[in-house]
Amino acid sequence: MAPSRLVSTALVVALGLPVTAAAADPVATLDAPVRAPQPLLHGHRYAFVAGGVLAVGGLGLGFFAQGEAKRAQSLSSAREARSTLDRARSASTAANLMYAAAGAAVLYGLVLELLPDEAADTASLTYHF
Repeated sequence: MAPSRLVSTALVVALGLPVTAAAADPVATLDAPVRAPQPLLHGHRYAFVAGGVLAVGGLGLGFFAQGEAKRAQSLSSAREARSTLDRARSASTAANLMYAAAGAAVLYGLVLELLPDEAADTASLTYHF
């Protein structure tokens, strides 16, 4: 029991000595400017994310519209084929609107990316708390 206590005390003293010795020495510090951490996405870069999400949504609706149009060709009932084609037309219209919104969002992001920082902050649609 005594040897383990002696070993643990020696380890604590041996490991603690460099820390106390380093703390006693004065360390020269430099007055370097401290930069604020930059966020991963600036306010206007959310436009690129929104454009990507809208484009993916438009692709999904486009594939759905194509599937419904092909399904309408295989139906034998005129009523079912008509309602399926109406769903396909509605989905394709929504997909086209989503493509247009995605293009507008990416264009908006590009314009804000190319503007100087002050002008981009004033033209940004994000709310600053």
